[in-house]
Amino acid sequence: MEWTIETFLLANFILIVSSILQMATGVSVGMIIVPFLAMISYTLIPIPVVFASLIFTIMMAYQGRMHIDTNNMPQIGFGMLLGILVAVYILKNIELEHLGVLFGILILLSVFISIKVKSFKLGRKINYSGGFMAGFIGTLALSGGQILALLFQNHSLASIKASLALLYTIFSIVMLLVFYMVGEFSYTHIISGLYMMPGFIIGFFIAPIFAKYFNPKYTKTVVLGMATLGALVLIVKGLGI
Repeated sequence: MEWTIETFLLANFILIVSSILQMATGVSVGMIIVPFLAMISYTLIPIPVVFASLIFTIMMAYQGRMHIDTNNMPQIGFGMLLGILVAVYILKNIELEHLGVLFGILILLSVFISIKVKSFKLGRKINYSGGFMAGFIGTLALSGGQILALLFQNHSLASIKASLALLYTIFSIVMLLVFYMVGEFSYTHIISGLYMMPGFIIGFFIAPIFAKYFNPKYTKTVVLGMATLGALVLIVKGLGI
């Protein structure tokens, strides 16, 4: 896509708001990022925004490094890797005009899982299957963070934010390497990612100012509502209705 001042400001505004919401509440807001960035251009998803978000997740993981849950990381990480590989194969073999419908369906699936799945104990099967779903949906529609948030829902808010940040950092690096190996990570993606980095950086530093005004319980409802609306718009647009 061709970057203009308007698209630069709009894209970074979306990322600033999303970063504030995620840091203040621990709720993954990839479901919001995808539909709104897709309305600007499908080319911003997933590679450029994942590349841009690396700076954000690295800073979050470092900030909360003392609260990271490392016990379940290997199994969840392996599941995520398998999910990434399957998703990359699908992305390489799907037409661009169908992406909106695919993104919308996966976001709605993430919303459904968030509402229906209430409680469970982390274990071998949950870690592998949850990791796979997070890697698969995260690669295709940047909504894998919500699956990870469900896995860690019984942890403290500090542990949720730090653990998810570390997992998403690892996920992002692996995903970008896989895309590079299959010839789908280009110089254009890097430039677009660099254009979007300011939104994540600004959001990281100003989030503490707004954190005291957020109630995680109600914020999650708002996030899921916005994600649902955005997903439906993408599906309608993709179907040409």
